[in-house]
Amino acid sequence: METITYSRVGTLNIQLDLYQPLELKKGHVPALVHFHCGGMIAGCRKTLVFQNWLKGMSHGLHLWKLIIDFSETHLPPGVTLDATRIAVSGESGGGYATRAAGIFAEPKPKALLLQYAQGGQLLDDHWIAVKDRDVPDPVGEIVTKESVSHLLDHHPEPISDDPMPLLGDDAPNGDSGRLNLLFWWWRTGGFLDVVLGVNGMSKVLRDRTLAQREAYIPSVLRTVILQTQLTEKFPPTFMLHGKDDRVVLPAESQITYDRLKELGVEVELHILEGASHGMIDEKDHPNLAAGAKEIQQKAVAFLVHKLNE
Repeated sequence: METITYSRVGTLNIQLDLYQPLELKKGHVPALVHFHCGGMIAGCRKTLVFQNWLKGMSHGLHLWKLIIDFSETHLPPGVTLDATRIAVSGESGGGYATRAAGIFAEPKPKALLLQYAQGGQLLDDHWIAVKDRDVPDPVGEIVTKESVSHLLDHHPEPISDDPMPLLGDDAPNGDSGRLNLLFWWWRTGGFLDVVLGVNGMSKVLRDRTLAQREAYIPSVLRTVILQTQLTEKFPPTFMLHGKDDRVVLPAESQITYDRLKELGVEVELHILEGASHGMIDEKDHPNLAAGAKEIQQKAVAFLVHKLNE
């Protein structure tokens, strides 16, 4: 594995981890780009505890697994990235970026893998409603304002990654607590404000029915609501989701699936009984739910088939 700085934003280095097959032949090669989890506000390239299956299988099938983004200028001599054969995968918050790639990227990805992906429905009460103070957060706890005040009351320096020790990441400076912001915004109904960059929008929408809410999003911001941007040009897509997921509701995947079917896009959706967020067994954390590995194998087969068409 090689770490590459492929871009900079101000003084921040934006990096990717490049994984190569053991045997890499010269010529045009496909690639698999993976966006890590973290609710769009935390996580890092090392957050792969739930994605080792994808990395290992990709090596065996002579794919490349890349984290975040890719630049062909870093390929070995004689090897050229085939830009028409790039698949994109994303889990949880990384699923939002994957959806966006399917909508806005040019050339279009050859295929997408959406894993319990955010962005399928950002306007419903799951993200907009204010929750009762005694209602546990989706992970079974109650996040208090005190636990995130060090982030809310100050202006932390911009960062490009944020390791999450709860997922096994190496965080030498400890847990920043940024992931708690996701659940604080879930509790206060303010997550959409963060996505849109407009304070108070959630409050405006809260007083409208679900059917009315899209019309109240300013047109200049509507492209951020990805569920409104799906067309028949969306790439072939494989989706997997746990039926008992309380972080990103399986309805987000179901809504995307139904819309893509209407548009005539090739799509598969696998919702697994007994699986929570991350396809984890609801009653046996942190192990995968029964049947998850079989769905993962189908996902890899789907990507390989599309990349080889």
